Amino acid sequence: MARRKDQAQALSLSSRKEQGLLPDISIREEGESMFDISKLSAKDTAIIELDGPDGEPLENEKGERLSITVFGPGSKQFQKAQGVRNRAILDHVRKGGKKMKDDDQRELDAEFLASCTASFNNFVYKEMSGYDQFKAAYLDASIGFVSEQVNKAIGDWANFT
Repeated sequence: MARRKDQAQALSLSSRKEQGLLPDISIREEGESMFDISKLSAKDTAIIELDGPDGEPLENEKGERLSITVFGPGSKQFQKAQGVRNRAILDHVRKGGKKMKDDDQRELDAEFLASCTASFNNFVYKEMSGYDQFKAAYLDASIGFVSEQVNKAIGDWANFT
């Protein structure tokens, strides 16, 4: 086996390629452009249309679809919120905590989602506004289906392409 390895190392680069020992890598000709992967960049925001607990689309009294505009994984807002959440979890572990209390976890999740929310569309929550409105709505267990839908959709890169 050692002899075989030595023989393979002794082969010239061109003979390695001819024998199929190297992948076929095409060399770009001068002036030929390569695919720019940045063209696949994710959008910063996406609109998540809400469904009720029964799976039916949610609409307001005017028949307008209820939705939430959120910042996605490629946005600065999401990255900042993720960092805050990760540091909070790390601090909890450093203090000797094993499992976070349910209320603390719900609070942390609501803060993350609220920080990643740009707007509620075609609805309000208890006549509040901004971050406070978002956080309160995500904490409201009676409409927990909203935070579940947002939490699921916000982590899916496909929603931001």
